[in-house]
Amino acid sequence: MTHGRFERRLFLKIAALGAGLAAAADMHADGPASIESRGTRDKAAPVTYWMHGFGGDTPADTAQALRDAGFHTVVAGGAAVIEAVHAAGMESWVCGSGFPLVRDTDELKSVDITGAPQIWFGSGSPCCREIRLASLASYAEMVKTQGIQGILVDGVRFASPASGLMPFLTDFSIHAEQCALERGFDFGLMKHDVERFHRDLTGQEASALQLARRFATPSGLLEWLTRYPGLLEWFRFRRAYTTEHFRALSEIIQGAKLRMGIYIFTPSLAPLVGQSYADLRDVADVFAPMIYRNYPTHPGPACLNWELAEIPGELGLAGTPYEAEVMTSMLAWAGFADLNIEPRVDAVKTSLPPEAVGQETQRARNLIGADKELAPIIYIDDPLMADTARLVREGGADGINFFVFKEDWATLVGPAVSS
Repeated sequence: MTHGRFERRLFLKIAALGAGLAAAADMHADGPASIESRGTRDKAAPVTYWMHGFGGDTPADTAQALRDAGFHTVVAGGAAVIEAVHAAGMESWVCGSGFPLVRDTDELKSVDITGAPQIWFGSGSPCCREIRLASLASYAEMVKTQGIQGILVDGVRFASPASGLMPFLTDFSIHAEQCALERGFDFGLMKHDVERFHRDLTGQEASALQLARRFATPSGLLEWLTRYPGLLEWFRFRRAYTTEHFRALSEIIQGAKLRMGIYIFTPSLAPLVGQSYADLRDVADVFAPMIYRNYPTHPGPACLNWELAEIPGELGLAGTPYEAEVMTSMLAWAGFADLNIEPRVDAVKTSLPPEAVGQETQRARNLIGADKELAPIIYIDDPLMADTARLVREGGADGINFFVFKEDWATLVGPAVSS
């Protein structure tokens, strides 16, 4: 078995593509805050502000305006932007992707339990050798970017509920089967019980309702899961495989003396996509949970509202006599039972309160401990920005990241940086 390894020979070949990493590391050491000098943040200090994205016709003016508004870090590429951000006294980071579909062909795609190929978030099968090697190669090239202090890793995961039921119920491709068997997982059991889970969800209404009722309490969920050992095996495999890839990327990024951040799903959602705060605590320098409470655009992967409401909506529960009970169970499963949220599909899509963001921030802090940097990323166009940002700070965050840069950014983030 190869638990905890990531085809080391293949990794070393890809890492070799990053020739000159040592030279790149020396170049980065003179930046605003090198990895050696940064250390652990003073927890009494105010939070730092990050901006994901960059715009404007004059990079120097935009960078200085961000700095004057209290920003510390910009996540954006391009030599002119990085130079401007550096000159303004801020840190410059770039962002890398996870498992993009490198060629539009079915043989590289994830496969659902019916054997149909699925695309989610522009991704192919995370287990496809060609895709994962391309991912490693992209980061080996990225670390050579001049003037950056860190790289945020995004999309290293499997499909989530917001992408739809069938994309979520992947990956059962030949690539996944091979990876599972190499790592000692029972692929046949996984597929068998995920198929049973699918039948429970899409079968008679009474069956789906019974499933929702079990989700409403920890004891009910535990009792139900004991009937589906293959479902747990499926989640365990996703976690083990994703952790391996994060570790391989950390060797590339941190090996280049850069800091590694991760855009990770919230604590209530991360186990669904194979991401583990516990596994990644000794891998990442910065945790950036994606806590978008009411992201407006469908499908909204990683967004709390779409992740909780997409599958109930897809199953046609909106407007049925079962809607309130099912959505109550969904909210309880996510840990939001005590929040004032109307248990309807449309309400969850549009009316999650800022307290949901605060709770997820606190959970993330509890999972990673006090010594790891926590900078949740929230949606920039939040009409309740002052409350959302306040609750992120009260939840123990070291920083607040905003997704994504808009021309009127100053107006949008004003309630956050002034509160």
